[in-house]
Amino acid sequence: MKTSSPTYKPALRWNGLTRFYDQIMALTMREDRFRMLLLDPIRDQKPRYVLDVGCGTGTQALLLHRLFPDASVFGLDGDETVLAIARQKHAHAGWPVTLEQGLSTALPYPDGSMDIVTCSLLLHHLSDTDKKQSIREMWRVLIPGGALALADWGKPANDAMRLLFYGLQLFDGFDTTRANGRGLIPNMLYDGGFRQITQTGQVNTLFGTMALYYAVKPTYINQTTIR
Repeated sequence: MKTSSPTYKPALRWNGLTRFYDQIMALTMREDRFRMLLLDPIRDQKPRYVLDVGCGTGTQALLLHRLFPDASVFGLDGDETVLAIARQKHAHAGWPVTLEQGLSTALPYPDGSMDIVTCSLLLHHLSDTDKKQSIREMWRVLIPGGALALADWGKPANDAMRLLFYGLQLFDGFDTTRANGRGLIPNMLYDGGFRQITQTGQVNTLFGTMALYYAVKPTYINQTTIR
């Protein structure tokens, strides 16, 4: 799938910054901490198929393979430049992770094909319409009872985090980050069909407060579960 959508943005907004993505994450995002909190709620599961949506340079996909060595792990991103970095990292590690190009609004996987889906720092790049569509797509590809582990910007924890998040909004855009700053991601997850929605932690960073969420696709689906 080609990245022809006019709403698509590279991970750091401009392609020229992509090569610095891993360094910026390490220096500013307390990356080890937030990825540990993200994976904690799913680490005791035994999935067969795991998908990381918006996999970027592949760091999280590698962690998922390490956590679930018997599972088939897939990473999907819309940016071929960032995927090239991910492929280099994965080839060096020698781990069999399948990396594919595609968009979160139209995941190229069958209904009910994944046991676990993870997604980090993707939704704040998307319009509210594309956020909701991406959540519906993650719900669609999960098996009934499957789990979503999600990390993205949340409501700032204090005035200092509010000020830092304002700086991020100047960089990434106010339209795509407004729902995050208002703490509306759990509402979108609920409207997208997920239940047992829990904020499992938060991490204060140099760009604001990151929120970690865990949610489940119900095993019984009725007409009102997804709107």
